[in-house]
Amino acid sequence: MSSIVEDICELLDTYNGRDKVVRLACYACKLYGCAKDEKPWQKAGSQLSHARMLLRLFDDIPMIRHTYNYGLGRHESSTTAAALGVIANVVDQAFLPVEKACWLYELGVLKLTDRNGQILDTVSTVLWAASLVISLLQTSRSIRQLWWSRDCLRNSSEDGGADAKKNLDVRLVLQTVVAGKLCLDIVHAVSCLPDGWLWGEKIGATKVAGIATTSSVIGIAMYFAKKRMLK
Repeated sequence: MSSIVEDICELLDTYNGRDKVVRLACYACKLYGCAKDEKPWQKAGSQLSHARMLLRLFDDIPMIRHTYNYGLGRHESSTTAAALGVIANVVDQAFLPVEKACWLYELGVLKLTDRNGQILDTVSTVLWAASLVISLLQTSRSIRQLWWSRDCLRNSSEDGGADAKKNLDVRLVLQTVVAGKLCLDIVHAVSCLPDGWLWGEKIGATKVAGIATTSSVIGIAMYFAKKRMLK
């Protein structure tokens, strides 16, 4: 019991860990509220989502540091990997100020016409979806490389490198689950786009909340799985 409590406390003690928990609570409230047509629960979910956004207001400097340290990705194993990393950093860096502008517009601090406000919100969502697609491409490359490493290990080692193979198998499972989670997140992000953008606004609120809740559960499960499986 104490071990479980310690793991939960460790999760909540980090910014990313707490964000995972708040995200789960946010979409679980929205899912329950939509399923039961309970407006207070939907409002609770929206306020939790707003809390996550407010915490992201201060992510610019850490993101700038990350982008600077990454540079042009010269440490990457291939030009493709470096290009994906650079594009991912540019998209994530652009998303943060756009999201702030959306927040200032909602507050009335930033004066825009309704049309320009909608365009700003659409740009924010497009950047979010683009970041997820890039992450999925990076994860797919990682899965392919792990398969290649696994085949090379099996062919070059007499006993198949049992321990190393087991480690690769674990990483393959984790990366595959990550890819599945990213697919759910992409469906969620695109569904938030205006009508006419792929499947934007075509998935009901209850289904969207269900997709986001499932993704959030997977995210927390992955956190604990990585701690135990990759020790």
